[in-house]
Amino acid sequence: MNLLGSFSFCLLLLFYCSSSILAQELTLKEHVLNSKILNEEQKISVYLPEEYKKDSNHRYPVLYALDGKYYKKTVSAVIAHFYSEWLIPETIVVTIDNENRIRDYTPSPHPTADVPSGKADAFLDYMEKELIPFVDSNYQTSEFRILEGHSLGGLFSLYTVQARPELFTAHYAFSPSLHWGDNKTVEKIIEYLASRKSLEQFIYMNLGDEIVESEYEPENTMASSFLKLQTFFKENSVSGLRVKSEVFATLPHVATNMTGLVNATNELYRNWVLPFKAMEKGPEAISEHYEKLSADLYYEIKPRMGPINFAADYVTNGIHSPRKGMKLLEYNAELYPDSAWVNFNLAKGHKQREDLVLAKKYGTKALKLIAQDDEELKSSIVNFLETL
Repeated sequence: MNLLGSFSFCLLLLFYCSSSILAQELTLKEHVLNSKILNEEQKISVYLPEEYKKDSNHRYPVLYALDGKYYKKTVSAVIAHFYSEWLIPETIVVTIDNENRIRDYTPSPHPTADVPSGKADAFLDYMEKELIPFVDSNYQTSEFRILEGHSLGGLFSLYTVQARPELFTAHYAFSPSLHWGDNKTVEKIIEYLASRKSLEQFIYMNLGDEIVESEYEPENTMASSFLKLQTFFKENSVSGLRVKSEVFATLPHVATNMTGLVNATNELYRNWVLPFKAMEKGPEAISEHYEKLSADLYYEIKPRMGPINFAADYVTNGIHSPRKGMKLLEYNAELYPDSAWVNFNLAKGHKQREDLVLAKKYGTKALKLIAQDDEELKSSIVNFLETL
């Protein structure tokens, strides 16, 4: 590769990976829901990606985060950073400003608790029958939902696995208070999972320095409850169920939330990024990769036009194989025949190979497909055709 080609490819790679270039501006919507089930007002915050509503047919996965009044800025920023790096799909984040977490996040009373507790099922009713329908009716949501919680919120997230198994696809539980209620939640989860032949869900859970015994908690019941469930996952498998469990012996309780969110997101979307090896092998390997990704996330994911176009540029300029690059551009056009952007890139590929007839054909097709309000792309296509 010559110096100019090497420099151009480095710029392309930087564009593909850099969040400084792809920085997201989140749109914040705040709502107050008058819950009939809970007989009180519930506040939520909804964070939308910058490109939200660009395509009215697109549906976004939703992350529901408990204890939103404490973590909303952190959770929304971390998730936005992930998708600005193209590491996960653009995601709607809904944070829940719960006012009575002991009452609402605990599935049962605790022997030593002197405050109202054990109303998790009522809070699940609120989420299933009021909150989620409200979000689905007002925003472009998909059925892929993630529930994230820390401490008592982590207990609630794991309880939901067996209490409402169809409500969420993924569950994040950071330092979950599984000892609450004399271990009853752990027992229910194990009993439920042992009865299932298959379950298409993802679970991430972690524990921090709660694993270390102290004079204040000599029996260390929080750790023992966590380890009991972790052992079950290690010794038993349920078809379709993916579990990631981690222990951080030096990480304090308050820090497992941030570390857990990063690690859980990485693990859930472990195959979201198209590998360079698949790019180099071509369309068949790319199709196989997206089949693996679909199996990971439990729904069909079509090979995406952006990564395929990047792959075409990568194999053309990065490994200097224009023939493979053209095959990838053609593959993209087969997948997205009605995309002006895809057809325009195919036209530019033909021009690069000095096939001006096909360059004009696909450039003209792209111009016919262009959306009326996309003046920038339209201008680029017109200027391109004038050079032929």
